Amino acid sequence: MRVTTENDERLRLLDYQLDYLRAELLRLVRERDEMVYSASWLLFKPMRRAEAALVRKVTGLYRRFFPKKAAVVDAPVSTPGPALARGESAAPRRLLVDVTGTIKRDAGTGIQRVVKKVVEALYRGDAYDIPALAVRAQDGRLYTAHAYAATLTGGAPRAADAEIEVEPGDRLLLLSDSWNAFNELAPLFARITAQGGELISCVFDLIPELHPHACHEVTPKLYDAWLRKALLESDAFLAISSTVADELAEFVTTRGFPHRPGLKIGWFHCGSDIALPKAAPAREKIAAVVEGPSPVFLCVGTIEPRKGQRVALRAFEGLWREGVEAKLVVVGRRGWLDEAISAELREHAEQGKRLFWFEDASDAELDFLYSRAKGLVLASFAEGFGLPIVEAARRGVAALCSDIPVFREVGRDGAIYFRVNDSDALAARLYAFLEGEIAADPQKVLRASWAEAARQIVEVVARERWSRRLD
Repeated sequence: MRVTTENDERLRLLDYQLDYLRAELLRLVRERDEMVYSASWLLFKPMRRAEAALVRKVTGLYRRFFPKKAAVVDAPVSTPGPALARGESAAPRRLLVDVTGTIKRDAGTGIQRVVKKVVEALYRGDAYDIPALAVRAQDGRLYTAHAYAATLTGGAPRAADAEIEVEPGDRLLLLSDSWNAFNELAPLFARITAQGGELISCVFDLIPELHPHACHEVTPKLYDAWLRKALLESDAFLAISSTVADELAEFVTTRGFPHRPGLKIGWFHCGSDIALPKAAPAREKIAAVVEGPSPVFLCVGTIEPRKGQRVALRAFEGLWREGVEAKLVVVGRRGWLDEAISAELREHAEQGKRLFWFEDASDAELDFLYSRAKGLVLASFAEGFGLPIVEAARRGVAALCSDIPVFREVGRDGAIYFRVNDSDALAARLYAFLEGEIAADPQKVLRASWAEAARQIVEVVARERWSRRLD
């Protein structure tokens, strides 16, 4: 019997990524051919040439009169060097939670959900070891973000927003997607250090470093530049799972990235409760999906290469060929490198029958689907946490997950696991689950609330409960 090695799994992952990108390329070639030979393409071809010439001219003038300023993240450290030292910091006094990126760019993704839920929990009135305030950066200055927090809690602002002075013992937590707001935040770093404070960067995953081909083409370079800069500026990193914390420590050590001596690394677990508005019924097209005796399985997540929607679809196609009556409901907006799978979902013969895709489902509608689903299918090959697992478990829904470390951390003994990127393995587990041969136990899945997540963040910072320190 041949034993599967780690190298075998890496080759399987590369084969999967290659197949995914091949399908994407073929779809784009097909669309280009359809466009090139269409009447509209020929009709407007001269106009497109004129448009391109105009764009080049305007771009040249813009660059001449408005030269690009060097971005903070555009100066990555290219070679390993000595770790950077800093002075003694004071004991933790306040936790300043930065929400700059989310205020400016709320794309409604998992990162923004974490930021909003944590801030909402921090402002619900519970007492913590140290005070926690939402803050935002503007023109090199730091301001409270009480008004923004009030939009999350639905109450009155704690106080009027005002500039806040950094004081000894302050801990600035870059909880939001700081790689998109590093320029606004950079002027604050030296001030925090000088005042005996500390900078803590939140890391949601290392996917752009570990799986660059699963990302939008600009993301790996920007992320790498941010990470290198953040390692030099940060006193600590806070990850959203123990798995990501371990990945970060191993990655930095293996690659020899420069960082502050004694760099602290910790983690917390995300919550699973969804606060819903009153009287928010699901739209008719969503309510109709759960009608009838056929079991419903959800596949929740942005449409992108690593999420595994194609793996899930192939598994259900196998079940359908065998006469299994089950519905696959995909919930998630389009992301990147998604032309082929998006077209397949739209044009599939089972679309509207046993296959459904909702790009714009609200939290209330997602909760509606969770409450009526037989199971959740999460086929990702890389994640930072896996929010759908805990959200489904809180509603008593079984989770069938690809067997990756972070899903084991979150799903524990309560989820059903299948070989990553293997649609046949998923189909077999689904069939066994429907036949009652195997079962999940949602009660054994991680069940933290957002209030508990917020408290864990504060306690890690206030009580110095870091899991790792790098020399």
